[in-house]
Amino acid sequence: MAVLDEDIGVALTQADGNDAGWSFPASVLEQQPRDWRSLYERQHARAERERARADAAEARCEELRRSDVDARSRAGSFKWQLDSCRGKLEASRVEVKELRRAVKAAQSSKAEVTRFEQRPSESRIEAARQPPVVSLTEVNQLRKALKVAQARAEKAGLLEYEVRELRKDLQGAETHKETIGSQNREIVRLVAELRRLRDQKDAVKSLSGEGYRLRVALNVSEAQKDKLKARLTKLRATGATLSKLSSDEAAQLRTALRRSRRQKATITSFGKENARLRRTVRKLERRQASLEVQPAKLRAIRKALESELAGLRAVRKTLSKSLSIADAELRRALRRSRRQKATIKSLSRENARLRKGAKASWNRIQTLEAQLARLRATGAVLSKALFGRKSEKQETPRSGRPRGQQRGAPGHGRTRRPGLEEREEEINPPKEARVCSCCGKPYAAIGADISPLVEIDVKAHKRVIRRPRWRRACGCASSPIEVSAPPVPRLFRNTPYGISVWACVLFERYACYRPLKRVAAWLSDRGLPISPGTLADSMLRFVPLFEPVAGAILAHQDKAALRHADETSWRVQELRGEDRSSRAWLWTSVSSDAVYFHIDPSRSAEAAEKLFAAALLHTVIVCDRYSAYKRLARLRGGLVTLAFCWSHQRRDFIECAAGQVSLTEWCRGWIERIASIYRLNEARLEHYGAGLERQTSAFDTAQGALEETLDGLFAQAERELAGLPDEAREGKALRSLINHREGLSVFVDRPLVPMDNNLAERMLRGPAIGRRLSFGSDSETGARFTAMMYSVVGTLALNGIDVLRWLEAWLEECAKNGRRPPDDLSPWLPWSMNEEHRLALTAPG
Repeated sequence: MAVLDEDIGVALTQADGNDAGWSFPASVLEQQPRDWRSLYERQHARAERERARADAAEARCEELRRSDVDARSRAGSFKWQLDSCRGKLEASRVEVKELRRAVKAAQSSKAEVTRFEQRPSESRIEAARQPPVVSLTEVNQLRKALKVAQARAEKAGLLEYEVRELRKDLQGAETHKETIGSQNREIVRLVAELRRLRDQKDAVKSLSGEGYRLRVALNVSEAQKDKLKARLTKLRATGATLSKLSSDEAAQLRTALRRSRRQKATITSFGKENARLRRTVRKLERRQASLEVQPAKLRAIRKALESELAGLRAVRKTLSKSLSIADAELRRALRRSRRQKATIKSLSRENARLRKGAKASWNRIQTLEAQLARLRATGAVLSKALFGRKSEKQETPRSGRPRGQQRGAPGHGRTRRPGLEEREEEINPPKEARVCSCCGKPYAAIGADISPLVEIDVKAHKRVIRRPRWRRACGCASSPIEVSAPPVPRLFRNTPYGISVWACVLFERYACYRPLKRVAAWLSDRGLPISPGTLADSMLRFVPLFEPVAGAILAHQDKAALRHADETSWRVQELRGEDRSSRAWLWTSVSSDAVYFHIDPSRSAEAAEKLFAAALLHTVIVCDRYSAYKRLARLRGGLVTLAFCWSHQRRDFIECAAGQVSLTEWCRGWIERIASIYRLNEARLEHYGAGLERQTSAFDTAQGALEETLDGLFAQAERELAGLPDEAREGKALRSLINHREGLSVFVDRPLVPMDNNLAERMLRGPAIGRRLSFGSDSETGARFTAMMYSVVGTLALNGIDVLRWLEAWLEECAKNGRRPPDDLSPWLPWSMNEEHRLALTAPG
């Protein structure tokens, strides 16, 4: 595809609607070609600031995430401690209730024993006389009362057995009634004392269980203390603002630690007291056997147990108080936990908001980086188009050799010009200088110094044609009365301009690509002022004169097996309307000896089909990868073969790396691979014989090397593309290379097919210059005539024919033929004219 000169001034706008994009109007690029650089630098600085803000936000999000995890861990530990304390509190409440029930049962048992001791003496005598049923009933009732008060009594059976034995002794000793009565009272007291001892034993068991639970809780609290210390150190080190412990919370934790230590000491003392009580209970159990013989000791033990019971009651009160304090502390811890939970929820919401903002910032950064990459690439392309070299040839290191003719090297000598007309001029010194100033005798001539000087003189002149008339002097009626020379043929009627003028105008306009205003100014400088409007109106008169020649050129191209195709933009002012642009397209078709141009308002495949509708079957069209040519091949039913241009494929890699420093080496690698394909193809063509049925072994070797290298190139593209993400910048060039593999490989099996479409590109270069200088065409007819003249001039130049001399001869022949083109065009077409005519049109001067 040819580079459009107006595309250089096209406005650069952002593809999406982001406010961070920039727009570079054509006026800025034309008037201030370096403004885009400052805009790019500001955009780059802004992108760097956005990237720094995004990094800070990401670091803040990571810090908040760690704080959130630590806070959740602390909340979990606090919740576990709260649940444990709640369980302990509930167990303490149950134990308190059991103790209260035991106290009530003990009080009721004491009242029963008192009632039993206050019974009258008749009851005692009756009990001594009567069978022991009444006494057994009383004992059973007392036993039931003891069972109700002490559900967990383990040695009640032993006591009942002892009571039965005592009652048997009482029945056997009728004389000892008073002793039996006193023993009965003593037994009642011992039973009550035993009941109190069992109550104390149960209380001691409960206290020992509570002590065990408190020891477990203390161990857990010690373990948690170390964790809390480590967590507090970590939180203080990280400096988390929202999640770190405040000074009040740290003080509360230290207070809880001291309280836990005091509780540990209390639990230790309780454990020691519990062990002492166990030893006392074991002693009491051993002493139960000697209750009958040691009533005094039992009373002493009773007093000791009562004192111990009083101490246990005091301990119970202390424990109840400590439990209430622990309950209050747990409630405060629960309120703190709830506040921390609310703080954690707020931190979670803040974390989610920051994550969302970080994600939006990251997406914006990626968008800005993509826009920045596009701006860099576009800026590099525009800078190269405006200020850089037009050639895509890579920079090569200088050899150090100075430019120009080298000292001591032989020259080619002066160019010989034997065809130039010679006009001799003699320049003598003045007469006074040719006489001796002393004697007055004249000088004698001895020869001359001859030196040639080439001059050129282009000047318009008026050709005044005189045709004398002759009258008949005799009286012969068969002869004409007057005779004169035939008039000089004119190209147009009623015009004072000769054929040389029109040939010069056409040559300057379509061969030198000058606009009509400059052509008119050039003629005025040569002494022939002509209005540009006159020249513009006269151009349409040449359409019927050159239309047959353009048709013959297209018909000759239709017989070619290899053609090049390309297109570029054009302007036709007549097409401009309310909803229509003035843009049209200049299509070209180039064969080995002919060039044909066609201007069409459309760039579709239908416009291309006008050039290739009558092409031969299986014609190879060398073109770029424009979709119109692909659709043309489908419309032709596959009867034409498309050979895609390697120069355009190479240009894809260059434009892909434009403005991307990281892709420079990658681009050079692919340019070198494509260059190796060119070198191998040139080496192959050196051994190719066009008329041979079987090629030489050297050609076969070069062919194999070319095919192997080309397969490796496509395999390399597939490997690189497989390892790239979809949005990678270099993926577009690699995908295009792989997708157009078939068209890019046509030259391998057909050595006469060139690898690139540079021939068509070069043919479009001149018309592109004319388009830029003249701003296109004013009408569709003028555009059609422009395409005709570019076809004629391009075909003549391609065959080495002097365009100006051919135009003068052709217009002369048209003027002689009655202002119409000759019927036989073969003497005027380069591929059919004879050698003598060709020599006359190509020979110098």
